[in-house]
Amino acid sequence: MKSEYNISALKRRGHPLREKIKKGEITLLNPFDISDEDFNQKIAELNPDEREFLITVRNNKYINRKVN
Repeated sequence: MKSEYNISALKRRGHPLREKIKKGEITLLNPFDISDEDFNQKIAELNPDEREFLITVRNNKYINRKVN
């Protein structure tokens, strides 16, 4: 490798807020962590294809979360 490349500068450092998340200063929200009533109200205005897609995605997220 060429000597002018500084490998330490190329290393991935992660997101700037990573440390605050580790310390508990910031918490991340799960967009699928809402009540069934709220979810049904939000998807009521969508067309049937979009509604079916979101229900499938939500069920898959829920199943994966319960298994892990």
